[in-house]
Amino acid sequence: MGSRVRLVRLASDAPSHRHRRRRDGQRTCGLRSTGGRVRTSVPGAAHPRAARPHRRLDSRADGRRAHRHVHGRRRTAARTLADLGGLPTPAAALRDRLLRWDRRMTADSADAGAFAAVRAALVRRITAHPVLAALADPPAYPAVFAPWLALAPRVGTALGALLAPGALPGLNAPALVRAALLEVAGGDLDPAVSARAARWGARHRLAPWRAVPANAVAESRSAETGPELAGDHDCVLATSSVPGVTDLCRRGPAARYSWDLARREDSCWVVPLGADGVPGSTHDDDQLAAWRRGELLPVVTDWDKLTEERNG
Repeated sequence: MGSRVRLVRLASDAPSHRHRRRRDGQRTCGLRSTGGRVRTSVPGAAHPRAARPHRRLDSRADGRRAHRHVHGRRRTAARTLADLGGLPTPAAALRDRLLRWDRRMTADSADAGAFAAVRAALVRRITAHPVLAALADPPAYPAVFAPWLALAPRVGTALGALLAPGALPGLNAPALVRAALLEVAGGDLDPAVSARAARWGARHRLAPWRAVPANAVAESRSAETGPELAGDHDCVLATSSVPGVTDLCRRGPAARYSWDLARREDSCWVVPLGADGVPGSTHDDDQLAAWRRGELLPVVTDWDKLTEERNG
């Protein structure tokens, strides 16, 4: 029997992972690296998230299940929270709740929603800090580029690094985290006040960018009623919001797929909406449910199993 070779891509905004056999029989992963450090060309796909799919693929026989991973990396924020003392009772309770949280960004998690609320408040405070005042002006480019060029999205993406001691001159990270925690504690997004309102999925909904937008009312209604999503920008299930700006998912994996070159019939794929994406068609959003769950669908290439569809 020949050895299997599987090509896996976990997300369009994560690096491509090509597992192949070396002469010594061990698998290698096709991440571009320089000086031993993984480099990616897309903001947000930092080394911890880029390495996570590799570990999961090494630990599971079925690489398709790796797409469902919703665990985030929050160690820096957790250390800062743990060091906060002298908090009022609601803020202390919220701090303790976040420290007990399993760091899974599931749609029904009120703890995940509370974390996102504190993170957003923290991003807004760092963005308004005088040390970053020179970067506060909106970029002179179309709004579609804002997640990559505007200050708030960049702060949200680099939040873990910015909280490190000495990362920014004059930035008192513990004081800002305390202020963000006090802002959320006792409010509507505090699980102790309203677990239903605090749920991550209540605010983290699919709201894809449209090349040809509908009218403003329809766009607003679509964002409010879009399907709830698990995941976050640093999860393998990379349904990205823009912390400090919106919890809606404006960007994410445009396609996930797993190709088995030894047995093509074992290959799988999924896209966010449907196979053709034409509004009102049978395949407009027929893959959305699987995409939301981080699942993949079979790739059928056997002509005897395919049915031709004709328009009109």
